[in-house]
Amino acid sequence: MEQGRFKFPVFKAAAVQAAPVWKDAPDYFDAEATLAKAVKLIAEAGCNGARLIVFPESWMPSYCYWSLDIAERPRFSDIWAKYLWSSVTVPGPETEALCAAAKRAGAYVVMGINESNTQYRGRMHNSMLYISPRGEILGVHRKICVTVQERLFHTAGDGGDNLKTVFKTDIGILGGSICGEHAQPTLLYNWIMQGIEVHCSLWPGNCGMENGTDIKSRAFCDMAKAYGVIAATYIPEESKPKNFYSNSYFNIPGSSRGGSGIVSPRGEYIAGPVYDTETIVYGDIDLSEVDRPRAAVNLTGLYGRWDILRLCVQEETYQPLVPMAGQIGSNGIVEVQEEISRLKQQIAALENALHGLSASAPAVATASGKRTPG
Repeated sequence: MEQGRFKFPVFKAAAVQAAPVWKDAPDYFDAEATLAKAVKLIAEAGCNGARLIVFPESWMPSYCYWSLDIAERPRFSDIWAKYLWSSVTVPGPETEALCAAAKRAGAYVVMGINESNTQYRGRMHNSMLYISPRGEILGVHRKICVTVQERLFHTAGDGGDNLKTVFKTDIGILGGSICGEHAQPTLLYNWIMQGIEVHCSLWPGNCGMENGTDIKSRAFCDMAKAYGVIAATYIPEESKPKNFYSNSYFNIPGSSRGGSGIVSPRGEYIAGPVYDTETIVYGDIDLSEVDRPRAAVNLTGLYGRWDILRLCVQEETYQPLVPMAGQIGSNGIVEVQEEISRLKQQIAALENALHGLSASAPAVATASGKRTPG
């Protein structure tokens, strides 16, 4: 849509509300079948005209719908390891297949993944994978605080690039949050100040979370004046594994409800919320609508008080191994080499100043009658 000299994208967004695929014990996860289901759902949404397709939290291979049962400690160790082995590496064969599916569909895909960290063995993250219609990975956001049983599996996300996963695309400025991140105002403010226009909200869809999923997702859209795509998992009873692990939601009838929908920049539903069924929820997004409600409240404009309230953001990432030349200070890792470089620059500046003084000094007569700089 054109408004004067401005062109605003108008497109269809899709929130996937579906279940991954599991196996009975002792295998637990069917990563191959879940990937195939994801590819099929992307194709379906693309055929229906969606340019943005959003999946729920940790959808591949599964959200951790279970926790430690101390009476079955060895079995927990087994399921922990198989969760790791079934998880997604970035890049990896799963992301190649997802990228190809996004390219065929001509759509942006946001996928909730349980990510296996390729740098540190055994480290997993609750992550959002962003893929472009060109079949390229835009980036990955790792949940900055993990919640309840997630603490048994996931390492919290870092600063640096992890806090910059807001992307300027041809369908608007795209970003998102994972479940409990919607309750962290500083993180949400970080997204708002980067100009987010389309916010992807990823949720596990558990029974009892409907209120939080609804209110927190819509509240962010109203604060940011951004559209929202809420994707929450729904697991039909017949899709639950029959013999999974004793301490899991799968053993509780009605434990999964979903709650997916599309939300306007005023915090109102365009489509949904939808509960208790596997489906894809579609809604039309017109980005010219993100500016009109900003006439009243605009945190990046007339409602921003940066002179009295500011957010301090960690711009660097932290690593467990640092060079011995490094030292830890109040502001984090300070490299001695940087200090040496700074001192060298100061010395060079002083030498240049001394050379200038010497060149401008008056000449002094010598015994031979010649004059030399004094």
